[in-house]
Amino acid sequence: MRTAKPTSLAHGVVWFGGGYGLAIVGYLALNATAARLLGASTFGYFVGILTLTTVLGQIGLLGVHRSGLREAARLSHDDVEQLAELRRGVRATTLVSLPAVSVVSGLVTWFLLGSLGTGDRTVMSIGVALLVVLSGLQKVWANYLRGFGHVRFAGLLEGRSGGALVALIQAGLVALVWIFVPSWGLAGALGAVAVGYAIPVLWASRVVARSWAHVSGKGHLLKDLRVVAKRDWRFASAQVAILLNASIEIWIAGALLSRADTSMFGAAQRMSMLVVLPMTAMGVVFSPTISRMVVASDRKHLETLVRTGATLATVATALICLPLLVMPQLVVRIVFGPGFADAAVPVMVLSVAMLLNAVMGLAGLTMSMAHREGTVAWMQWTTLVARVGVGCLVASAFGLEALAVSSAVWSTAFFVGIWVAAWRKLGVNTVATLHPRLSLVRETAG
Repeated sequence: MRTAKPTSLAHGVVWFGGGYGLAIVGYLALNATAARLLGASTFGYFVGILTLTTVLGQIGLLGVHRSGLREAARLSHDDVEQLAELRRGVRATTLVSLPAVSVVSGLVTWFLLGSLGTGDRTVMSIGVALLVVLSGLQKVWANYLRGFGHVRFAGLLEGRSGGALVALIQAGLVALVWIFVPSWGLAGALGAVAVGYAIPVLWASRVVARSWAHVSGKGHLLKDLRVVAKRDWRFASAQVAILLNASIEIWIAGALLSRADTSMFGAAQRMSMLVVLPMTAMGVVFSPTISRMVVASDRKHLETLVRTGATLATVATALICLPLLVMPQLVVRIVFGPGFADAAVPVMVLSVAMLLNAVMGLAGLTMSMAHREGTVAWMQWTTLVARVGVGCLVASAFGLEALAVSSAVWSTAFFVGIWVAAWRKLGVNTVATLHPRLSLVRETAG
């Protein structure tokens, strides 16, 4: 198995941070160009479709990407049998379940858009189906790249809108649609985003293929699919619930609020996702290390490490939050245009919740790496039910800003709850500390 040379967590954070810096540029450029192409009347639906296809892609993967990261980080070149099992699982999901979900998604889109012309319906349906497949493949290869130690490449394929490589290509293609064929509208924007996935995803698949080229990936597809479903269903449940918790309010807005308010919430949601970037970075970089420490039962060392990571994430998150809390109207106008000023208050509310996420630390990730992903899934689904019930009620009665407050409250409740669960079930406190051990991040292998 070809893996990259071991690197420290500090180097991993640096490489990931560099990739994330480019990803932020691409993410902002993508949303800025899409907002100007689509305007306040349609941008919210663009955000809703992207979040929906991401969720559907996760369903099609059946959790194989997250279990792959955990297991690949532990395996050596000689673990031929287990590596072959991982490879067969990826083959089964990418050839059967993921395409099946994408086809169903495309067909449902076709029937739901019956009011459009045949050409627009076809483009939208194909675009949705491609986004489901490609967003799923991006998740698979990014997780396996990191699990096999390809830290630098993984850092360019992780994060908002599929990472730096994907986001920059997507932003460039949406900009071309905006400049040259703005009449393509939503269909053109979705098509550009789908095409933007293709080259980075293909490149990553080739790199991962070289990492396990010495083991056979052939097997009975349906049998391997059953193995994946039995082994990884808790991961799949947790991942889908996480994405639904992050996305459900934009769908509630689309169903209950005006087109303009839906776009305002979509803009606020996209901006608040910038706040979670440092926490996401720490989670991605620390995942393999946490997995190995859990196996070694080194709880004291693990707690010190994750609390240090939470502290670093909190500082970085606070810096990102500052302009969103001090001058939110200016920020949303610069990014999305003058028609999005009403997104300012929701941006502030959602950003505060993401800051509290950083303070609570890597509790959910630590639970998952310790084979407690079932608990994470249960808490996520419970929170989701509350989000839907309360969110629909307050959105109908009080509108846009009340929906943002509901989202922030339930996010905070989950972050605190999963921190308590990690402390009780694993004996690991993940909350940020005033006494971080930065040397530990430099000395620990990533």
